[in-house]
Amino acid sequence: MRRDVVRTIAELLTDLRARRGWPLRELAQRSGLSIAYLSELERGRKLPTLEALDQLAAAFDCNLAAFLRLLADRLEEPTTEVRHDAEFQDLDPAERSELACYAEYLRWRRSHCVQR
Repeated sequence: MRRDVVRTIAELLTDLRARRGWPLRELAQRSGLSIAYLSELERGRKLPTLEALDQLAAAFDCNLAAFLRLLADRLEEPTTEVRHDAEFQDLDPAERSELACYAEYLRWRRSHCVQR
């Protein structure tokens, strides 16, 4: 499975839960999925099963088809990442990899930390 699909699922779940102001415990109760499993999904470490997606859709008061449309819409959005390849030409592959990891951390932090 492509990494962007896993990341998009993670971001969608995090965004939907955050919009409702639910802690993971609330989503776990509503979906019937464990907090640990949901945490892994939101961190992009697991790919949910179709059954889990159906349970998540129900938790968010929609059917599976609508939930998958939300996911598809996000996957079809043009990337908003700005690539400054010219700026990074002098970096070696290990440094570029480190930069990509830092960018992923910033995305995670933005989705998990309360902004004041």
